[in-house]
Amino acid sequence: MNIHISHRNKNKKRVLLVKRYTHEKKLHAMLNAKASLAIEGMHLTNREEELVLKRANGKMKNAEFLAQAMEIAKSV
Repeated sequence: MNIHISHRNKNKKRVLLVKRYTHEKKLHAMLNAKASLAIEGMHLTNREEELVLKRANGKMKNAEFLAQAMEIAKSV
């Protein structure tokens, strides 16, 4: 389960909000993203989808994700 932390200023005090995303919510977000891309005539390859899911599930660090994403982008 991934954790998203954001902050909001409330009465000039810093308040941290922690959100935990379930596997179902991550898959729902992926389906929404794929639908948005399809509307624009773009589609994710299996490799791209696996890369995004690995990052979303915390199985890959951000630096590694960005490096692989750049490698994919250069080959297009």
